[in-house]
Amino acid sequence: MQSNSTHSSTPMTSSSPPSLLSSQTPASHNAFRPLYKFYRHLSYEKFDELCYEPGSKLESRTLLDPMFPEHYEELHPDDISIATYPFTVHVLESFSKFIHASQSQISVGNMSQCAATIEEITLKSIPGLRIYPGILTPDVQRQLIVNVIEEYLPPETHLTNLHLSYAVPQPFQLFGLPPDTIIAPSDMPTAAATSTTLGNLRDNKLRWVTLGGQYNWTTKKYPTFEPHTREFPDFPASLTTLLKGASAIFKDKINPEASIINFYSDGDILSPHQDIAELSNADLVSVNLGCEAVFFCGLAKHKAPLQVRVRSGDIIVMGGQSRFAWHGVGRVWDKTTPDYLSEFDYPGNFDQEKIADNVATGRNCYGQWILSKRINLNVRQMLDT
Repeated sequence: MQSNSTHSSTPMTSSSPPSLLSSQTPASHNAFRPLYKFYRHLSYEKFDELCYEPGSKLESRTLLDPMFPEHYEELHPDDISIATYPFTVHVLESFSKFIHASQSQISVGNMSQCAATIEEITLKSIPGLRIYPGILTPDVQRQLIVNVIEEYLPPETHLTNLHLSYAVPQPFQLFGLPPDTIIAPSDMPTAAATSTTLGNLRDNKLRWVTLGGQYNWTTKKYPTFEPHTREFPDFPASLTTLLKGASAIFKDKINPEASIINFYSDGDILSPHQDIAELSNADLVSVNLGCEAVFFCGLAKHKAPLQVRVRSGDIIVMGGQSRFAWHGVGRVWDKTTPDYLSEFDYPGNFDQEKIADNVATGRNCYGQWILSKRINLNVRQMLDT
C-alpha cells in the first residue's frame, strides 16, 4: 500500500516512535491515532473479548468481526448488510486452476469440503467496501504461502525493502540456504547496514516485496507506466489466475498489474494512508494470510474509522468511494495462524524429485515461519484501461 503522507506505509513495529504515525493532518484531527495507542499493548485475549462484547469499550463500538457480524449489527443495525452466495463449482474450479498455474503445486485435498456459501459484508458508512470472510480454502492459502516464498520473492525484478541495504542473493530464496548464511551489506553508497544472517532477514527484516509495477517508496510513485519493462514486469500468472477466476464474486473485475506484499510480525502496524499512485481507480483487492490483525478503514482521517478483525483466508475489496479511503493496520498478533497452515506438511505434499534438495529442505520451516507472520497481498490495477 502506498501513502501520500509524509511517512512510509511500510509495516512498523508497535515500538516505533509516535512520529511515524504523524501526517499532514494535525494530530488533534487524526482520529486514527487514539486507536493505534489503544491497540499497542492490547493482548489477543482482550481483543477477542472486545469482539464479543459490543459497546463494552468506547474503542470497540465500531469493531466488526466478519465471522460474527451480529455483534456489530446490534450497535449499527442500519449500517451493515450481509449477502449470501453459493460456493459454486465455477469458484472451486478457479481455485483449482490457480493451484495448477503455480510453479510448485501442492497436493490438493477435497476442495468440495469448503463452506457451502460465500458471505459478502457491505456497509452504508463506507460505500464500496466489501468483506469476504474465509473465502479462500485452506488449499488455496497454503499454495499462496508457497508461491510468495518460491515464486513471487525470487525474481530480481521483484524488489524488496532489503535490496537497498543488503546484497540479497539472486534469485532470492528465502529458505534455500541455511539460516546462518551470512548476508553482506549492499555496496550502494546509501547502504548503512552491517552483515547479518539469512535467518534474521526472513524472520525480522523482510517487510515487503513488489510485484508487477515496482512502486518507488521514496518518490511515492511508480517509475514507469510502460508494461513489459524492468520497472513494470509482467504480473505473476498464477496470482492473475486466482483473482480473475474469483472476479465473479468481486463483481467489478480487476486487471492485476501491481501488488505490494507486506510481511508483518507480532505488534506490527501500518500507518493510515491512501493509495493514489495508480492511473486507474479500479478496486483494490486485499488478501490476508497467517496471523490475525485489526484493519482500519474510513473515508475521512478526522473521523473514527471502522475496525475490522481480519483472519487468514479473508479478502477485503476497496471499491467505489472506499477505493481512496484512509486505511491501515492497528495491530498484528502472533501465533494466531490457523493450524491448517502452521501444521501442514509442506515437504510431504510435493513431488520432491522435481525440485532442488535445498528447496525441499527449506519447506520444513514454512509452517513454523507462518505461525508468527501475517502476509497481506494488496493487488491493484495501474493503468486506466
